[in-house]
Amino acid sequence: MHKKMQLKNGLTVVTQKLEGYKSISIGVWIKTGSSYENHVNNGISHFIEHMVFKGTKRFTAKAIASIIDGIGGEINAYTAKECTCFYTKTLSSDVNIALDILSDMMIAPTFLPEHIETEKTVIIDEINMYEDAAEEMVIDCLNEITFKGHPLSYPILGTKETVSSFTQDQIFDYFKHYYQPNNMVLAIAGNFDENELFTLVEQYFGNLSTTEFSTNHIVSEPLYNWDYASRKKDFEQIQVAISFPGIRFDHELSYEMMVLSNVLGGTNSSMLFQTVREERGLAYSIYSEPNFYDALGTLVISFGVSMENLKETLTLIAEAINTLKKHKVSTEALEHAKNHLRGSFFLNLEGSDNYMDMIGRIELFAHKEKSIDDMINKINHISIEGINSLIDVCLIKDKVAFAIVGEIDTKRTEAYYKHFLSVLND
Repeated sequence: MHKKMQLKNGLTVVTQKLEGYKSISIGVWIKTGSSYENHVNNGISHFIEHMVFKGTKRFTAKAIASIIDGIGGEINAYTAKECTCFYTKTLSSDVNIALDILSDMMIAPTFLPEHIETEKTVIIDEINMYEDAAEEMVIDCLNEITFKGHPLSYPILGTKETVSSFTQDQIFDYFKHYYQPNNMVLAIAGNFDENELFTLVEQYFGNLSTTEFSTNHIVSEPLYNWDYASRKKDFEQIQVAISFPGIRFDHELSYEMMVLSNVLGGTNSSMLFQTVREERGLAYSIYSEPNFYDALGTLVISFGVSMENLKETLTLIAEAINTLKKHKVSTEALEHAKNHLRGSFFLNLEGSDNYMDMIGRIELFAHKEKSIDDMINKINHISIEGINSLIDVCLIKDKVAFAIVGEIDTKRTEAYYKHFLSVLND
């Protein structure tokens, strides 16, 4: 059971003591990402994630890297649609060094103009690299369809146009608005002395200043949009992504949704993997996964295939969904999927970094399950009725978004979309 405290400035701190571990992992979680942006500043969350590493009032970029390298540690960050996370993994004895650097990155980044211009080039190169990755591009294309008109449709990296336009004032304004203690979670997992750790946390993060924070960043709740689209690219394969409605992160059936995805295409023994890859040999990679957001979610199927095998693959996917809709999930399949979920859950907690990630996400996103024990209890009580109800409300013929990236035009994309829908049963 992890512990929770709150500093006077409003920063929530969650800790998980791991006896016998030599390491400690620290994550600073901020409730902002591309879904908090607009069409003018799209990509600024990710840009700030980069810029914080360019230097603070006390540490240069080289010093940050050198200090962490010098103790054999790791420091990194990532941006998602609804959060940004900066994290370290070090020996437990070096916890003060990690806290010192992470806190200064949150309190005193410099965002120097010359560094901003340098990083624009770096991120535009990252966008170019991303556009050469079909599997990534098709998901962006799918999100543009599914969440059309809402910031959830924006790419995390932004666009070349928005990134090129960022100014120092824009960056500081966005940073000051969202990087507030009451909009952040500090998650720590590993071997530590509790009294010493809390003293250090107060020492390093207690000075994180706070101002009035408003969460009215979203004008309206996101709505689904069911349509098709394509991007013509010179790739050897056709990359396809299909989206059905899902459920929000904190939904009472979120674990049932994980099991449904595992049965459909989430594992090597799943229906889609066995049929499309193992039996027919049509695709090297095919999978399904649930995406959970604050207000809603999606169930996505993605695969890469040659053009000549596209129609057959779409037929097999639709037929697998029809089988699920007709026969639902069996008790045997449920137990198999639950065991997989339970096993992967525990295996993913082997390192202090994974524990940190877990308790950070729980605190930032969850409103019901507030501990790992709660999550295990939910897995143990996954119901077949809940899974089958999700099949009925999610795998719906008239609620399908469809994206293709490759050597294909809009007219042919529409034909494949209509073919897929024609095979799906009502």
